[in-house]
Amino acid sequence: MAKAEKTFEELYGDLEEKARRLEQGNLPLEESLRLYEEGAALVDRLRVVLEGAELRVKTLQSRLAEERAELRDVAAAYDDGGEGD
Repeated sequence: MAKAEKTFEELYGDLEEKARRLEQGNLPLEESLRLYEEGAALVDRLRVVLEGAELRVKTLQSRLAEERAELRDVAAAYDDGGEGD
């Protein structure tokens, strides 16, 4: 079974934990480098998640704008005498 992707919040929590450990400053150099590299990878993953969310929001905004325009067109048609049966 495939492992589920971590949520943005989980990834961010992992990043915070790595940053906290690095800020303590009492780690051996190799462990500090490993934590830094892992943190950088988390930042990249978080950026991808945020970019995907931004794209979804823009898509929804565009779709909403199109639907509003269609509703205005329908309303204008009724206002212009759509009673001509």
